[in-house]
Amino acid sequence: MGYGISLHRFVDGEAETLDEQVAREALASHAVNADRDAEEMLIRAADGGEAEVNVSADGIIVHRFPSGGIVDIVAELADRLGAAIVLPDSVLVSGEDQRANLPDGLQAMAVVIEMTGPTLKRALGE
Repeated sequence: MGYGISLHRFVDGEAETLDEQVAREALASHAVNADRDAEEMLIRAADGGEAEVNVSADGIIVHRFPSGGIVDIVAELADRLGAAIVLPDSVLVSGEDQRANLPDGLQAMAVVIEMTGPTLKRALGE
């Protein structure tokens, strides 16, 4: 992918903090770099695909990711965090309740998908 995506959680139209411990647990088995508590991580999927990931309570940003296994990891991460996936031109959410919690400007551009790797791949046009 030539762009990055970000994961954020919203409640009543306001950004909420993410559970960093849950995020780090979900990414731990995929982390390549030794310091799994670092804000910047390099993760690798079973198919060899790699992506740079910035992890903070404010959001998670996935940079320059390939199709394939990395997308499966992102879907699992979003599902475990109850997070929306923010793309350059849309927002992917896992249900109508999640859409309702988005800020007004994002609700209209939100698409509800099943938050799984295969479904996310289709939504990303893979």
